[in-house]
Amino acid sequence: MARKPRKYHTLVIRINGRWSPEFGAYEREDVRAEYAGYLESGEAKRKDLKVITTGDTQAEIMAAVAKLNGEGA
Repeated sequence: MARKPRKYHTLVIRINGRWSPEFGAYEREDVRAEYAGYLESGEAKRKDLKVITTGDTQAEIMAAVAKLNGEGA
């Protein structure tokens, strides 16, 4: 029996023009807190941060990041 997919939220950050996963959690609030920490500390600008929502497998997360980077289908 297939398991029910769960939503997974990932903070991605753009460095040198490429998006990369930085932090992930099942609770969106946890990811938003991490997002806010980057802004408050000055480590990143708002334009270089995104929160994406995918399934919880590594393949789904990496496919979404590849799409942000203009790779793949």
